[in-house]
Amino acid sequence: LLDEPTNHLDATALGFLTDQLTAWSGGLGVVTHDRALLRDLSADGRATFLDLDPTADGTPLLVTGTYDAWMERRLADRARWEQEYAAQVAEHRRLESAVADARSRLTDNWRPPKGHFKHKRATRADGVVQTLHRRERELASHAVEIPEPPLELCWPNASVPSGKTLLTCTDVAVSGRLEPVTLDLSGGEHVLLTGPNGAGKSTFVDVIEGAVVPTSGTVQVHDGVRVGVLTQHEPVWQHPELPAAEVYARHAARFDGAPGLASLGLLDRAARSTPVGRLSQGQQRRLHLAMVLAECPDLLILDEPTNNLDAVLVDAVTAAVKDTAAGVIVVTHDRQMLRDLGQWSRVELG
Repeated sequence: LLDEPTNHLDATALGFLTDQLTAWSGGLGVVTHDRALLRDLSADGRATFLDLDPTADGTPLLVTGTYDAWMERRLADRARWEQEYAAQVAEHRRLESAVADARSRLTDNWRPPKGHFKHKRATRADGVVQTLHRRERELASHAVEIPEPPLELCWPNASVPSGKTLLTCTDVAVSGRLEPVTLDLSGGEHVLLTGPNGAGKSTFVDVIEGAVVPTSGTVQVHDGVRVGVLTQHEPVWQHPELPAAEVYARHAARFDGAPGLASLGLLDRAARSTPVGRLSQGQQRRLHLAMVLAECPDLLILDEPTNNLDAVLVDAVTAAVKDTAAGVIVVTHDRQMLRDLGQWSRVELG
């Protein structure tokens, strides 16, 4: 039984682990979001995926087959869920509109046409009341029984001019932790930072952020450039008793133009109202990402961004960072993300 076994492993360790697991002859249970590992372990089509993400009927999704078979089933189920939910909501709104229309006919100074006999006027008034009651019964008997589908990631637009110089690092080194690194980054430029564990990737991120002073070399974040950093580990929450929405709101209040938490599609209503200390690791990771996006960064640094995020969200994050106008540095060992971002420039440490 392995719980997120690939977190924090470098390429050599990942290769060793994958070889050992694919050759394993006994029973194997793996809890993981690692898409490459899932592909490798299900290549023979005999793996069973137990997907505990929300479903329309509340039961886990169980699929036997390859990674692609699981994803196809998952995406098909999600599309059907969204369509059925939208249809129920549309019908409920139609019924609400019908009730409002019937009520307005009764209350908005409605009068039968002049020249009608009184019994005709009374009959028509009775008909309006009956229509209202019928519409109200129809509305009362119709409930939106399908739960709201999970939200999709909505990545804020970055307004960084292409070619604007964001970061200049020249021969930056930290004694015993980081060999000299030179890197210039402008708006719209995207870079992969790779290397084995201990090569100094996170140290380099700390230097850019200003948390570590380099032993030699220079680092300059240019004037007016906002830097957002998703660190490997979630922050230590100062007020774990506060709901996630409040923690986010206090952070976002420091930044002009910060989006609302709900609009980002990272946490559902229940998670937003949950004390941050009681959120799962994955939910805390989502909140941390939301707080970084709230900063509207010109330069976005993601250090092992796939840790504790599910495969569908990682795919969405990957697509978003490909398209953003911000400068981006991604530090990762995730094999699938490295493949997906394979066209980016790469800085290899160590």
